Amino acid sequence: SLRLSSSAMGKTTTGQIVNLLSNDVNRFDQVTMFLHYLWVGPLQAIAVTALLWMEIGMSCLAGMAVLIILLLLQSCVGNLFSSL
Repeated sequence: SLRLSSSAMGKTTTGQIVNLLSNDVNRFDQVTMFLHYLWVGPLQAIAVTALLWMEIGMSCLAGMAVLIILLLLQSCVGNLFSSL
């Protein structure tokens, strides 16, 4: 809102600016909740793989490979939906 020109400010209502700012603040709020998954996720994957390795041996790698493939597939589908 600080970088808008005076002509753009004339076309934009105060309600629209407040709506955009509240959406941005909401995203910062969500980041604080979900940021821990960046370090907990890989740590959990390593722990689960180690536990599965002790229980079922080499075949746990097939399950982890399926999980990684599904993670990549979900990422690709998410990018497709974000473009729509």
